[in-house]
Amino acid sequence: MKPEIIDPQALKRLVISEKGSAVVLFTGEWCPDCKAFKHTWQEWARSKDGPVFQVDVARGSPLWAEWKLDEIPTVALFVAGSEKGRVHGVIADADLQRLWEKAF
Repeated sequence: MKPEIIDPQALKRLVISEKGSAVVLFTGEWCPDCKAFKHTWQEWARSKDGPVFQVDVARGSPLWAEWKLDEIPTVALFVAGSEKGRVHGVIADADLQRLWEKAF
């Protein structure tokens, strides 16, 4: 499945209001580390049949504080309305798989 790009309001509805489960990549087109991670993320996400989303975060955006982002790329797992895990910086397939296995 290709990761779905969603806006921050849709993400909030999905993982907080609706208490759905999802693996979410917080990324930015301006971020060199995010560009380097893009291929790994897309390949991994395509191998999953489940809720995999991507949110673009602008520099200086209030999303940094709202989602408690220290850096991007950050991949977070949300289950039943709360965050259950997170990886950031240099992220490998194994890191993504460990998050996935916590929920699915």
